[in-house]
Amino acid sequence: MSLFFPLLTAAEQVDGLYDIAVPVASQSSQELRRATREGLSTVFVRVSGDAGLAQQSAIKAALKKATQYTRQFRYETRPGLVWQADKTEDKPDQPTEQLYAVIEFEPKLVDATLRAAGLPLWSSNRPTVLLWLVVAEGNKRRFANAETDADIIQAITINAQRRGLAIKLPTLDLEDMVAVSTSQLWQLNHPKANAAAERYQADTVLFGRVSLLTNGEWLGSWQYNYAEQRQSFDAEAMAANDYIAVAIDQVAQLLAQQYAIAPVNIADNGVLLRLSGIDDFINYARAINYLESVAAVRHANVLSVEGDEIIVRLVADGLLTQLEQSFALDKKIQPQISGSYQGDYDIVLDYFWPSS
Repeated sequence: MSLFFPLLTAAEQVDGLYDIAVPVASQSSQELRRATREGLSTVFVRVSGDAGLAQQSAIKAALKKATQYTRQFRYETRPGLVWQADKTEDKPDQPTEQLYAVIEFEPKLVDATLRAAGLPLWSSNRPTVLLWLVVAEGNKRRFANAETDADIIQAITINAQRRGLAIKLPTLDLEDMVAVSTSQLWQLNHPKANAAAERYQADTVLFGRVSLLTNGEWLGSWQYNYAEQRQSFDAEAMAANDYIAVAIDQVAQLLAQQYAIAPVNIADNGVLLRLSGIDDFINYARAINYLESVAAVRHANVLSVEGDEIIVRLVADGLLTQLEQSFALDKKIQPQISGSYQGDYDIVLDYFWPSS
């Protein structure tokens, strides 16, 4: 039986979706305005999952007044790497420092702009991706690791942050080395590498291979296993960051297609949810607060309270399956056995609020 299911259960909360650090040349007002526009554009892509939204007229208009979306900002100097094409063991990447404008944007304004433009919203609770990458250089192959491939690891981190993805890397410990070899992973699929997803509590697996050519080119292929599907694609670039960006963008697009919620009501009058296990006012308040916090839910209106159960009308966006996926990812409520409700309401969603 396949390890991957449409309803994924090992999601992680991706923090900082509305915050960004943009490199700047100085602390001038002109540089800050440029960084704010660039940062807001990236945040729109992160929150919607749509890399092409910059062409939308509503987004273009928002970027012209990007400073109005700013909550606060500060400057930071952070260490970095200069990625050298002629890097050798005797001449590794040289450390450097870079000035950044760290900008926090108003989540409600960002969300409202996307909704008004008819663009999707992707919650911060996102499926995890386990990334295996084999690097071929000369006649040798190795798993990408922090010791020999700092540029690759940095590129993975930067691009995962750029698209708001929860990326995990294998620790490459003895258990990993015994389970799978670089030659096996070069085939971009291996049962034991897939099985490692369970060990790392990952929802999906991304396999990559890349050959570093003598002319500095990065040439290789990727395969992404998700929701019982496989997506393969090739990539080529002249730098680690660009090569990794191809894979991260592809994965983000595929996940957003499944999990980002379009601002279209599931039903004109909402859908009815029965939630059992509400045995006191504290659990009642927590349950309603949770339902109102779900990205797809606009309103959670209580229709009935009887015993330890409540009936709630959810006015929500997207597809019903996407709402169910949100509940599965959050793990706050648990589905009940179908057919257990005997009341008068036309219940669509039947869940249980687990005791704390």
